[in-house]
Amino acid sequence: VVHPQYGMFTWPCALVLAQFVWHNRSLIQGKKVLEIGAGTALPGIVAAKCGALVSLSDSEDYPECLANCHKSIQANNVQTLDVLGVTWGQYSPNLINLPSQDIILGSDCFYDPKDFNGILATISYLLEKNQNAQFWMTYQER
Repeated sequence: VVHPQYGMFTWPCALVLAQFVWHNRSLIQGKKVLEIGAGTALPGIVAAKCGALVSLSDSEDYPECLANCHKSIQANNVQTLDVLGVTWGQYSPNLINLPSQDIILGSDCFYDPKDFNGILATISYLLEKNQNAQFWMTYQER
């Protein structure tokens, strides 16, 4: 898990994913959406504004990132969002008890190769819960 400061900044990939969500808003209205590694939660906030039932998640190990999600919710006046501590690759009660999701959002999660297996394990678990679910993600090559 990376330093929590990474979750305190809105990275360019978040803007791209948020725009993609907006342009595809007709596909997410009323859907269950989970944003992983949410940080400032821009894509998840946009999804909620478009009528999705959104849960935001970030690492259980960094409560400051989860607090940042709560701040974004308050700042954008979307109180219907849940915030969950989900650490990639760990099968915690928050992950196991999460209802199946229709769309999983991930903005710039694939930046540190040491986290790739954990991310893929988490995404695979979520996709197995709903085999019709989709994973929408953005990535910036570095």
